Amino acid sequence: MHHAKKSFSTQSNLFFSTADLDHPILHSLDDTEALLEWPEIETLLTSSYDSNTGRPGYPLLTLFRRLLLGVWYQLSDVQLAQCLYRDLLFRKFCRLELGGPVLEASTIGRFRTQLVEHGLWSRLLSEINCQLESKKHHHERGSH
Repeated sequence: MHHAKKSFSTQSNLFFSTADLDHPILHSLDDTEALLEWPEIETLLTSSYDSNTGRPGYPLLTLFRRLLLGVWYQLSDVQLAQCLYRDLLFRKFCRLELGGPVLEASTIGRFRTQLVEHGLWSRLLSEINCQLESKKHHHERGSH
């Protein structure tokens, strides 16, 4: 008996229905994301990256969003790279396409180093903390 060998091909639509991409857990960072003033953060980022620095191959906000995940979830660059391979929530937050490339650990490490060298890393983090704090207090006042 002769069986033609079936070539094994995976089709992305077998793995993801749009309902999957709307799963509540994939919205668990939405609130935090909504609290942040991304344009302000982007302005801070962009101001530091003058033409001399050479822009990274990814959008600055994508890189920075990724650094934030590392801070919030206390992950090393390598752990974070692994998470991005398998974690839809993180990909969504970083605006990485499903089939697209993942930010490698070395890329993110270099990016953080440059932010630190520009004195920008701590500025950005305190900016974000301030934004979250003020929104939180505002929210708490509003709910009474």
